[in-house]
Amino acid sequence: MRTNKQNNYYWKCIVKILSSELGYYPHEIHTLLKREFALGDTKDMNKREFNEYIEMIRIWSQTELGIILPTPEDIKK
Repeated sequence: MRTNKQNNYYWKCIVKILSSELGYYPHEIHTLLKREFALGDTKDMNKREFNEYIEMIRIWSQTELGIILPTPEDIKK
């Protein structure tokens, strides 16, 4: 299963930023992202699958929306 650290990063650095930038509630962004990028329920993803899911979202956000989302490494700095 994914880690709490991955989950916290997703909600604080992916969902929160996108919801703020796009004017949606966090749960709405989460639903949109799951619909577009997840092959199943995100709760059931293992660490590798969840990392791939996050990376697809980061690439889409930058290329399609022009929104650069921080990486987990950026957060550590």
